[in-house]
Amino acid sequence: MMDQGRGAALKKLPIWAFHGGKDPVVPVAESKDMVEAIKKIGNKDVKLTIYPEANHDSWTETYNNPELYKWFLEHERKD
Repeated sequence: MMDQGRGAALKKLPIWAFHGGKDPVVPVAESKDMVEAIKKIGNKDVKLTIYPEANHDSWTETYNNPELYKWFLEHERKD
């Protein structure tokens, strides 16, 4: 369960999470649960990409994904 301060901050923060489908260290369910919890507090700009063949190293595919850099450029800090 999230505390009020953290929940308020996460409600406005764009989030794109990544997970390896064959991760032996952290179960995929952990990322799915996190994304669902963030959606429940009202964040509509949260998504999850699961790389079916990746293990714990999902960052290699993530950094090789040109869509990531487009996504970065679509977001800016709003106070």
